[in-house]
Parts: sequence; C-alpha cells; structure tokens
Amino acid sequence: MDSFASEAALHVSRFNEFAQRHALALKVAPDHICFKCATSASYEKLRELFEHESEYIFQSIISGRRIAYIRFKSPLATELGPIWFLELSDQKPDLSQLEGFDHIEAYPISGSYEDMVAELSKTETVVHVERPHHTTDDIDMGGGFLFRATREPLIEKIKRDEMN
Repeated sequence: MDSFASEAALHVSRFNEFAQRHALALKVAPDHICFKCATSASYEKLRELFEHESEYIFQSIISGRRIAYIRFKSPLATELGPIWFLELSDQKPDLSQLEGFDHIEAYPISGSYEDMVAELSKTETVVHVERPHHTTDDIDMGGGFLFRATREPLIEKIKRDEMN
C-alpha cells in the first residue's frame, strides 16, 4: 500500500501542476484516480488489498472486464479538492492494457462541460473519446498520464445506470 500511495502522489503532483497552469480552482473537481492492471491476478491482488483499506468497493462488468470503484478511507489531497475514489480496471479482453496509473478524471463545478473543454482546447491537445458506456475528453499531462474530462462524478453514473 505504501508504494501504491507514493506512486499515486507522483501523479497527483502532475495533476496539481496542470490544475495550477490552467487556473482550474473553483471550476473543476477531481472525481477519481485510475489504475489499470495488466493481468487479472494483479487486479485481484490490488482489489484484495483495498478490501481492508477502503470504505467500500463497487464492482461492475464494463466492456467485458471487471472495474472496481473503491472509496478510500482517507482521500488523496489535490489542488482542486480531495480524491476519494480509485477506479481499478482489470485487463481488457484484447490484452492491450499496460499496468499503471492512467488518469485522473475531473468534472466542472462551475460553468458547463463544453466551456471547460473549449477553454482547455485553447492551449492543450484534447482527444474526444466516445465509448459505449462513457464519453470523455482527454489531455496527456505527460508520460501518458491523462487529465480525463467528464460531465459528472462516476458515482452518479453508477447509481443511475448500474443500480437500477
């Protein structure tokens, strides 16, 4: 857990620099940090670790793989507020996923989603990604680690779509 936390802190630092550079305070809130697993064994090991180090875990099957949404006991502190959740992703069915931290997903808290993306597009390369379950706009913050813009917290989508 200590090495996981210290690696997460490096990515939070990158996110903080991005947030400061774009003056996102009071405009955007972080939702979760995502860790993608290269194997099902890695996914199971990490999920098991978090069973004792989290408030709760919600697991679902999305696009043919397990995704766990995990609420931390203590949040990761960022410039834009606390990150209370980890998205833990099992390997994709096509085995194309590399292991490691992938993104921090964030949503607007003032102004519209479209305005947030338009503002970031002025100085960043924004990649619009449409998936059957989730559409986002992604910006590489360096080293392939993404700022992933979304419309709402993932927990709201889970409550609406998965809990029915």
